[in-house]
Amino acid sequence: MIIARDFKAFPSPRFSRTVLTMGVFDGVHLGHREVLSRVRLAARKIGGTAAVLTFQEHPQNVLKPHASKFLLTSFTHKLTLLEAEGMDLCLVPHFNVRFSKMSPEAFVEKILVRKLKIRKLILGDDSRFGHRRQGDVSRMADLAARFGFDFEAVPARKEKMFTVKSTLIRELLAEGELEAARKFLGRPYSVAARIVRGEGRGRELGFPTANLDLENEILPPMGVYAVRARLIDSRILPERPGFFVMKHAHLPERWPAVLNWGKKPTFRCNIREAVAEVHLLGFRGNVYGKMLEIEFLKMLRRERKFACAEDLKRQIFADIRRAERVFLQKSEV
Repeated sequence: MIIARDFKAFPSPRFSRTVLTMGVFDGVHLGHREVLSRVRLAARKIGGTAAVLTFQEHPQNVLKPHASKFLLTSFTHKLTLLEAEGMDLCLVPHFNVRFSKMSPEAFVEKILVRKLKIRKLILGDDSRFGHRRQGDVSRMADLAARFGFDFEAVPARKEKMFTVKSTLIRELLAEGELEAARKFLGRPYSVAARIVRGEGRGRELGFPTANLDLENEILPPMGVYAVRARLIDSRILPERPGFFVMKHAHLPERWPAVLNWGKKPTFRCNIREAVAEVHLLGFRGNVYGKMLEIEFLKMLRRERKFACAEDLKRQIFADIRRAERVFLQKSEV
């Protein structure tokens, strides 16, 4: 997938007959994937470019920095998910206050028509665009007719009478509802994190752990979880002025693992920020500095304080045995 950070290199003969969608795509859930699938199929049908316009930061986090919220997917993680959906081109303009003040008409004419020269635009039917979200799909249909490109609005995806939305999935994860979140995502909820060195406490107990450096992604309530982990080989390399190429691969092997997310109350009580650490079962190797994708399967227990390290060690053995039973049940997933 090619990544373009601005519009200076456009129009570009390299990307002709572009079929585009746009939005935040936090979580790349079932509703997003329906839209992305239609973009991919429409682009393939005309031999064109399947493109998505998104942002590195959530627009609300830029416009209301004091009310910033955690996201389902970090920027790098989102790029890997968009590429997996078959996107050829990802446009990532710098979203700032000036960008946010473009009127719907100016955005369509200056960006979509003059710069990108799109052939078709596909949006979810609840999409909004332009200054103060003044543009909706009805307005976009009028603008498409005026400027001569095709437009398709995709009905909202519903699961069991609920509309699939990122906000709903965030709420479910905050409540620890992993199975419900999975139904709306179409996959187990996962986070991508770089592995960093911790204090070595797990190794002292006989269970070496890797600390996760999370990039503002949501985690469910603090506790111990059965998870699956796999390495991500992801690099964004400069290709030509204005363009980058994403070299990415999810390595196929997944490892069962146990993840602890909390403040380590057995050893100290004054940690301000919780720490996520993962113990990979049956893995032998060095993962420090590498990126892991962690899929949450089931909560095993809440975090609690133990009287001593030996009590904690016995509990970790019990957690691993319980996690192994979960993996046997999930082996068909």
